[in-house]
Amino acid sequence: MAYQPRDPYTNVHWRFYQTSKHAEMCLRFAALERKLGEIDRARAIYAHASQFCDPRVNPKFWAEWNSFEIETGSEDTFREMLRIKRSVQAQFNTEASYLAAQTLSAKQNGAPAEPAPPADAMAAAEQQASATKGPAFVAAKKTALPPEGTEAQPTQQEGNVDEIQIEDEDL
Repeated sequence: MAYQPRDPYTNVHWRFYQTSKHAEMCLRFAALERKLGEIDRARAIYAHASQFCDPRVNPKFWAEWNSFEIETGSEDTFREMLRIKRSVQAQFNTEASYLAAQTLSAKQNGAPAEPAPPADAMAAAEQQASATKGPAFVAAKKTALPPEGTEAQPTQQEGNVDEIQIEDEDL
């Protein structure tokens, strides 16, 4: 059997399967296929590796696939790449994975992770409320029940002075 240049990549691929190095190995494998003139095989490798690459965490992968499609692909293959990218981003788009992606990205960049700015006013209020460490309730000024051992005094209800009195006959 003759030596095939892709044999080492196919053997090593399974060793790095679903690890942090998997995307890097797939990028190298796709570059080899491109050099060999196997554009469709390289495109299939990009499509396979994309399922492990969150666009927020691994922008290098997506930039390389983007340039590959611009240089060698057609409008249809470029649109397919964008469709796959949106699909993968939706797959990774949960709050837990988003926070993990932020943390990982911050560790790679050497900067501390900052929470994302809130998308709307309600999210801003929730973020502000979670930042305060005080009680999550407002204490009542009057208690509903009288203290034990005393009887409740009937209170006179103060009426609304601006209330308009309408009788049933007037309707």
